[in-house]
Amino acid sequence: MVTSNPSSTPQVRRCATMDVHRRLLSEDPAYALVRDDIENMTMLYQEGRGMAGRTGVTRIPVVVHVVWNTAAQNISDEQIASQIAVLNRDFRRANPDVETTPAPFLPFTADARVAFALATVDPHGAPTSGIERRQTTVAAFGADDAVKSHASGGLDAWPAASYLNIWVCQLGGGLLGYAQFPGGPDETDGVVILQSAFGTTGTAAPPFHLGRTATHEVGHWLNLNHIWGDDGTGCSGTDNVDDTPNQGGPHTGQPPFPQLSCNNGPHGDMFMNYMDYVDDPAMFMFTAGQVERMQACLDGPRATIGTDGGAAGLAPRNSSSPLVAWGANRLDIFVLGTDHALYHKAWDGAAWQPSATGFEAQGGVCFSAPQTVAWGPERLDIFVTGSDSALYHKWWNGAAWGPSVDGFETMGGLCVGDPRAVSWGPNRLDVFVVGTDRALHHKWWDGTAWGPSLTGYEAMGGVCLGQPEVVSWGENRLDVFVIGADHALYHKWWDGGAWGPSLTGYERLGGVCLSSPRALSWGPDRLDVFVTGADGALYHKWWDGAQWAPSIDGFERLGGVCVGEVEAVSWSANRLDVFVIGTDSALYHKAWDGAAWLPSADGFENLGGACASRPRAVAWGPDRLDVFVTGTNGALFHKAWDGGAWQPAVDGFEDLGGVVSCF
Repeated sequence: MVTSNPSSTPQVRRCATMDVHRRLLSEDPAYALVRDDIENMTMLYQEGRGMAGRTGVTRIPVVVHVVWNTAAQNISDEQIASQIAVLNRDFRRANPDVETTPAPFLPFTADARVAFALATVDPHGAPTSGIERRQTTVAAFGADDAVKSHASGGLDAWPAASYLNIWVCQLGGGLLGYAQFPGGPDETDGVVILQSAFGTTGTAAPPFHLGRTATHEVGHWLNLNHIWGDDGTGCSGTDNVDDTPNQGGPHTGQPPFPQLSCNNGPHGDMFMNYMDYVDDPAMFMFTAGQVERMQACLDGPRATIGTDGGAAGLAPRNSSSPLVAWGANRLDIFVLGTDHALYHKAWDGAAWQPSATGFEAQGGVCFSAPQTVAWGPERLDIFVTGSDSALYHKWWNGAAWGPSVDGFETMGGLCVGDPRAVSWGPNRLDVFVVGTDRALHHKWWDGTAWGPSLTGYEAMGGVCLGQPEVVSWGENRLDVFVIGADHALYHKWWDGGAWGPSLTGYERLGGVCLSSPRALSWGPDRLDVFVTGADGALYHKWWDGAQWAPSIDGFERLGGVCVGEVEAVSWSANRLDVFVIGTDSALYHKAWDGAAWLPSADGFENLGGACASRPRAVAWGPDRLDVFVTGTNGALFHKAWDGGAWQPAVDGFEDLGGVVSCF
């Protein structure tokens, strides 16, 4: 039974999302740049130049922050559960009232392929109900984000890259709710809902008693605009979606169909869309174009949140590197200086930190390329080999470096060459090294302790040349590749229960390989492996979920004369970008677009430069690539593909300074 205080619930929908957006534009020039990047990325996606990275249903963990002043505002768990149920029906097109969509618009309705569940693990790895509560002295909050901070009477956000934050409170000024578009500050990311417009029971009151305020605001959180384009009542605005008719302003209440504006007859405005202002009983649909925009958001600025239900648990995680992106428009780079110490720099979305050509000193005496893993937002784990050949580890926990800025945790072992690390889930790490016996050795962090011990390793056999490679395409799944003493490629895997073909055995995949393998996964049960052959050409093989192609011991020849190691990344399903250094020390690139190799099966795009290191590349969003090399002067150099062109030029690089001895 619905109980409510009608005086606490406005009778006309008012959303302050655009007010927040304009405030952020005025306060932070970096926000405007990030929003431009997101819109450019979304446009490329809508034009078919960005392939979907999530083919199943994305399942998003939700934390509900209940901030209450009076006991009635301390809504029940039942009311919260009713709202989660509404979100799941509305975003999956499983709401019964979708069938009341007017016949001309019914074919446009679509399943957003997004599901929601209260979080079961908090940011520290502890079990949680996904609900937290606080009594406040604030009688009513506004759109100034005060409810999102403990210091101003609210509750702090959980990490935005891992959770959808929903604050439920008493709002003043006639507000039903508001959201922050992707690209804003992490500490205020999420949506805010009036307690009497949340869910379908408890304090939920007509005409906003069906949970549609949260559907509307989460639509904004997934980068949907108001359907009329926020130009007042004119016809010049746009919601950047092609299949929603242009309309001349918001609708309120429960209007009859049709409502005509902006010469959009005979069917008129799509006022029953969740992104209009009508009452809850009158809104019941998203369009296919809006779904495409939301999916672009999930593949781009919100790429770190949620899991793809089409995958085996988690999105693929590829092997460690000195370069990592833990979120959209975020890069962290680790190098060794001429003193063998570790140095760090980062791109924060607006500028290089600590400066364009500067680095943060992090101590140590290191003798391997640093290997970095990010298993969550603002979480980095770095591994290096020390002067005593032992493995060393340090980490960033979102607030400080552990064990200290210039300190390392010693992890034992006698390691040859670079370690390799991967994470298949939050607070999980697997690290592989080659020992002085040339065998492969393994250790892991299970969330509470290192196994088999802090300084111990699991012996995995083999006689390995060069660096191992490891990929995880799903939860509790690992695929490891090494080059054997005969220069052939070998493979072993962890299936969640046992090592295959055995703890110390390997599957032989053939070839005569002169580089370490470079492997990656762009989807569940999919692997692509690249090596250079005895003739210097690039070679490729892949696992398609059922068999190795072109054969178990065969490779596809991709041409070129390559010097050193291969780099490969994937920014979307069935998309591969490969980088090599040529005999002229220039950087070269080729790509698989889902149908063919570009510029040709055995051709490469010349990207210029005089490179003194292997290339390192990362993709933090659809149709976005960042590539780094060291130059002949020892400095770090960078170039980027922004979806339309190479920056600063096809054959140009940005000088990031430093004198790098290992990268």
